[in-house]
Amino acid sequence: MNTSRPRTKRILEICLALCAGWFTVHIVYACFDGLNDYKGSADIAIVLGNTVFADSSLSPGLKGRVDKAIALYRERRIKRIMVSGGKGEYGIPEGVAMRRYLLEEKIPADRIIEDNRGQNTYMTAVDFLALNDSLHFSSAIAVTSFYHITRTKYIIRKMGFDHVEGVSSDVYFYNDIFGLFRDFFAFYKYVLFYHREGQRS
Repeated sequence: MNTSRPRTKRILEICLALCAGWFTVHIVYACFDGLNDYKGSADIAIVLGNTVFADSSLSPGLKGRVDKAIALYRERRIKRIMVSGGKGEYGIPEGVAMRRYLLEEKIPADRIIEDNRGQNTYMTAVDFLALNDSLHFSSAIAVTSFYHITRTKYIIRKMGFDHVEGVSSDVYFYNDIFGLFRDFFAFYKYVLFYHREGQRS
């Protein structure tokens, strides 16, 4: 009797169960971590970009992130705001659009740092660390959607800046479920492909 196929099937079932369990634990942790906002203060908020429309207005998701940073500033929990994004699908630099919105909300220009090279989370971390080389921040708060908090903090810490916490936008959407799923794979893509490059001496 050939038992190799049943044994192979059993091993496959165990592997799938382990992967499903790993995925579930990661998602639960990301939700808990992302929704459990940091209550303290920091030198700077790092706002990660999202969609900017063709008329330069912020998408609801991005506006929610920037509004959260504004609230932190008005509560005197941060001293500066770094807005970081790339050139989005409509060709409007996200940093430019976020800065304009902050100015409209009466945030002083000298309190805003604009970054238009943050095409992804890793590049935002790279640009923040380069900025920190000259400005020497001691602490930071990453401001983004809740499902993105865990990965953002992990990357910035692995880049060499330990004192970063997270605060999430108060705006939620049905497709945040897709965001959770996507961020799971993006997290381990960083671990596998960017980790060594991201380490600083």
